[in-house]
Amino acid sequence: MIDFKWLFLCLLCCVTRLSAQQEHSGLLVQSPDGKNVKLLWTLNAIGNDVTGFDVKRKEGLQDWVKLNTEPIVPGIDMKRNFLNQGLTKGEESKIKAKLFKLLSARKLTQTDASFVHKLSADNKTLINLNKAIYADYELAVMFGFAFADHTVANKTDYKYGIFEAGTSKLLASVSWNYGEVPDLNTVSDISSRSTIGSSGVRVLWNADLKKMKAGNVSGFNVYRMGMRLNNEPIKSNSNPKDPTEFSWLDKSANSAIPIQYSISAESVFGIEGSIKSYSYFPAEHPTEYKQATLDAINSLGYYFKDGISLQWTFPGEYEKFIKGFYVEKDNMPNGYKEVSPLLPASARSFIDKTSSPISGYIRFRVTAVYNDRSEIKGAERLYNYFPVNEPPIPYNLKTHIIATGKKSIIELSWDKKLTGDSITDHYKVHVATSSTGIDDFEVFKENVVGNSIKYPVPELVAGEYKFYVVAVKKSGVESAASDTATVQTSSIELPVPVISKTYPDTNRITIQWQYPEISDLKGFMLYMNGVAVASPKELRKTVREYVVQKVSAGTSYEFKLRALSAAGVVSEYSTPVQVVTPDLVQ
Repeated sequence: MIDFKWLFLCLLCCVTRLSAQQEHSGLLVQSPDGKNVKLLWTLNAIGNDVTGFDVKRKEGLQDWVKLNTEPIVPGIDMKRNFLNQGLTKGEESKIKAKLFKLLSARKLTQTDASFVHKLSADNKTLINLNKAIYADYELAVMFGFAFADHTVANKTDYKYGIFEAGTSKLLASVSWNYGEVPDLNTVSDISSRSTIGSSGVRVLWNADLKKMKAGNVSGFNVYRMGMRLNNEPIKSNSNPKDPTEFSWLDKSANSAIPIQYSISAESVFGIEGSIKSYSYFPAEHPTEYKQATLDAINSLGYYFKDGISLQWTFPGEYEKFIKGFYVEKDNMPNGYKEVSPLLPASARSFIDKTSSPISGYIRFRVTAVYNDRSEIKGAERLYNYFPVNEPPIPYNLKTHIIATGKKSIIELSWDKKLTGDSITDHYKVHVATSSTGIDDFEVFKENVVGNSIKYPVPELVAGEYKFYVVAVKKSGVESAASDTATVQTSSIELPVPVISKTYPDTNRITIQWQYPEISDLKGFMLYMNGVAVASPKELRKTVREYVVQKVSAGTSYEFKLRALSAAGVVSEYSTPVQVVTPDLVQ
């Protein structure tokens, strides 16, 4: 019978091995050198009439050729002919030695012919066996679920198949190209962590999970000064937050001296990838781990308008040992969450702009992340913020002008209610205009439910408008005023100029006119007898008088004015004025 306790241990290893296939069914193939091929198969079910397996191979479009001389029967038997599974005599000797050791240690038990029947009758036994042999090619060989092909000669494409013994029923198949070897170079970012004291070094590394799965990686090997430290491949990842991280604790290492380590990946077939080296130096590791001390927490602006400022201290001499800091926050009782990216090792402050409750307690702490991947959490600090019982100030007031034909509309918007704000019921909008007094505010809208509103501009000529918003409780209590937003509108129409006085002389005429102060006025155009005699270049917006030169005595002239805005809006002509110059004195 099979030793189920030992299989359970194998199952645990397999469950944590990240590259394992979930279905645990099919045929796998790998070659260490591109010439010799190793096969391993797992099956979801075995029929009652199955007595064993045949391994067949075909080249290109040729027929299947059986490679084993007799059926490969599942089970554990010290007398098994492993040469029938394609092993060389040297490989057979190694497998028999390992099998004898496992049997002697009672980790495996020999089986009889009823084992095949048990696999067909008890699906749970087959599943457990699949998971165990999937983690160890040599175990798969012992149980009769593996094969080695050393007879590949032609440089061509091959297809392997597992068949029910003595039949043409294909159970699983896989393709392999001559010269194809697995990419097992998955190891990266090796680091180390010394224990506080004189012994013990933990080696850490990351691995590419996609490459692990593609290469059927079963685990990793760690070497110290060329000597392998682990008996079985290291399978389980070491960091719940990072599934790509693995580690090995070298308990017997002297952490006070430099050490040369190397790491490699190993596939389920026992094929080892290239070895990646790493040097451990004691000087690169701290003799103790220091934590960041959070010294000050301050809210920036009313109701955290601009966030919460945090400041901390950390020993400068320990900066060389850390990658940086994380700031963590707990909007109690929700638990801590990282609210910052990894800040540089020189950082000593951070502004948290994530949402915060507008009333209540908040906890903060700063975590120092060391180069050896240790994360030392600083002592937490409690921050309480209980504002007066009035609504939060509306902030980030913005304006936008919409022009529609002969009308303009000013659209106002401000930020939505803060998270957790149950006080604000509505908003009140105030406005002041240059025509009524730019600092004389009046209520425009008493009850605004949302966070935006449209203000129809009452004047057609340019003007200045100011706005502010307050939040209001149901009881009528108002917040402090928001920042003031100022808007300058452009003229859509211009008033008509009025020529008020004229002073004719025999060779010149002085024209005076009246016009209101308009902010976007550019100037005036003066016409004499329908011909422009002065433009805004001479008649700027502040000019209200002009002298027309080179006129004749005893002659009648007609004058008209038009106003012009900076945007090109032109007024109607003023009422024409007739001016007669006096005759020359005889």
